[in-house]
Amino acid sequence: MINIRLFFQDKILIGIESKGHSGYSEKGSDIICSAVSVLMQSLVLGLSEIAKINGLECEINDKIPLIKITWPKEFDSKINVLTNTVSESLKQIAQQNSDYIKIFYEEKKL
Repeated sequence: MINIRLFFQDKILIGIESKGHSGYSEKGSDIICSAVSVLMQSLVLGLSEIAKINGLECEINDKIPLIKITWPKEFDSKINVLTNTVSESLKQIAQQNSDYIKIFYEEKKL
């Protein structure tokens, strides 16, 4: 099961974490894991290389597998388009594959 956590602060998306393997298919041929991985890696590249967000934090552990990305609450609204597109895409994958991926929402306190 892949567990996706969407982190919010004052109702603003400030991070996304993907943890686990879906179990849909063998490692290396699992299309659900592949879809989630591509979205998460694209978000890392978009925020770090394209948008050059200061304060971006990223944790990757291939053994778990885990990708956790957090960013400051205060940033350009154009970045909001990127982060919300990825989160909505992950929600769609979860809706279509609820036996393999779950979405959790977490409010972070200051």
